[in-house]
Amino acid sequence: MSPSRFFDPFEAEIGRLPEKLRRFFLSRGVRTEDDARDLAQETLLRVLQRLSRGELLDSPEAFSLGVAKNVFFEYCRRVAKSHAHDGLSGAVELAGVEDPLTDALASSQAILFRKALELLPERMKSLLVKRFVEEVPSRTIAREEGISTDAIDMRVYRAKRELKKRMDRERAARGNGDPPPDPDLLS
Repeated sequence: MSPSRFFDPFEAEIGRLPEKLRRFFLSRGVRTEDDARDLAQETLLRVLQRLSRGELLDSPEAFSLGVAKNVFFEYCRRVAKSHAHDGLSGAVELAGVEDPLTDALASSQAILFRKALELLPERMKSLLVKRFVEEVPSRTIAREEGISTDAIDMRVYRAKRELKKRMDRERAARGNGDPPPDPDLLS
């Protein structure tokens, strides 16, 4: 009887990830094919590091997409930071839609949001990122924290309220007369 290699569905799923991740990043607006491949590689590295620590994953693909969202968020911050010195032209270049004024205003709102988010206490910021960027359900966060879902929902509410206050303060400091954003849009 010759030794034969058994089909491992886990390995097969991992093998398909580089292409799926590359497409994920390109669909999110990553500028070049090389950047998309680099981000996919960074994502896979993080996933494999987690696996090398002996942690079990129910679905490598689902976990990888969660990690990819974080990698993409970091990429957007790096791009925004690199274009911060460009002023309005950088905002227009990042947005890339037909109407430059609308793009610049939307980019300005995004920058205002990111700045306010960075000013939040680390615990609030990580909770908002976990809940709305990584899209982790409240009950999962509650289990991780060892508290009730209601307590997590209250913390999310307080963090959103604090984020709105900081955005309003930043907007007022800039002298922008726009009305504050609706807090329900943040949920």
